[in-house]
Amino acid sequence: MTRPLLDELDRRLIGALHLAPRATWDDIGEILAADAGTLKRRYDRLHEAHMVRVIGQADWGVHSTAMPVHVFLDITGESPLAVLHRLRDLPHLQLLAQISGDYPLYAVVHAPSEAATSEAIDRLFSVPGVRRVNALPALSTLRRGRTWDPQFLDDTERADLLKLAGARPEGTATATPPAKPLSEAERNVVAQLLQDSRASAASIARTADLATSTAHRVVRRVLDEGWVKPRLEIVSEWLGFRTAFILRLRVAPGATPDVMRRMDRLPQTRLAAHVASDMSVLATGLVTDRSALALFVDDELAGIPGLLGVSVAVMLAEPRRYWLDRDLTTGLGAFHAPTLL
Repeated sequence: MTRPLLDELDRRLIGALHLAPRATWDDIGEILAADAGTLKRRYDRLHEAHMVRVIGQADWGVHSTAMPVHVFLDITGESPLAVLHRLRDLPHLQLLAQISGDYPLYAVVHAPSEAATSEAIDRLFSVPGVRRVNALPALSTLRRGRTWDPQFLDDTERADLLKLAGARPEGTATATPPAKPLSEAERNVVAQLLQDSRASAASIARTADLATSTAHRVVRRVLDEGWVKPRLEIVSEWLGFRTAFILRLRVAPGATPDVMRRMDRLPQTRLAAHVASDMSVLATGLVTDRSALALFVDDELAGIPGLLGVSVAVMLAEPRRYWLDRDLTTGLGAFHAPTLL
């Protein structure tokens, strides 16, 4: 597959879809001062090249009663990529990466329950080549990758798109289930929006065998309740963001909430979580290159009060991020959406 060549309009379109992934082409075109038909053709080209895809970020409570666990794996007798390949077939793995540092592999387990979490972590020990598993349960998660922004737009365009999307602060993620169980129609709509969050209510109605008016009402409810939040996924490297990283931060007692709020405000950050570990805050992020990572550590992190220590690792390969397989040659692959409860 030929990697798509991007011009300025492509980049601005991608920036707009990060902020308002479900917006109509007419609305985006008005804000970007671009023709709606041109924007649709540009998106279709990038989508067909497996560079971009709008999926749904599921509220944790609709697919799990447990919090995720961040796992670092040490290996022996095998290459990291060989072990990583074996991990791909295990259930409930939301993210897989080869990283620098003492632990060559990193994964995120998010199973439907605490019992399933325990079983999933236990299975990691049985994978040939795995020598040690260091599991860090998330205690709270303030930021998730949906709100990462490549900063391709000016402040006015960004504000207009956020207003258009009705964007609300991400807030602390919890595994709280909906107030009442989802109806069969709601479950069908959630499942379809996870796979394609730009799907129209009319197309969802046809697939789910619902009346169009019912589909419109249910789609609106699913999105308003936050059971699914539209999310643009990209091949970051093709866009010029070649360095993903993990930070483990040692924080002064009582400073964790403020440190996490400050991490949440940094544009480079994709995730900020309070974990059960001596390094109590785990964060992941994305920058253009390693020089930019050095500046981020020295300038941005250095200005955060309460930090007592920082451990930095670079993601050398990331074949799965947020349930979505990805490859630097072929682009975005299979989406392993979590099963609804």
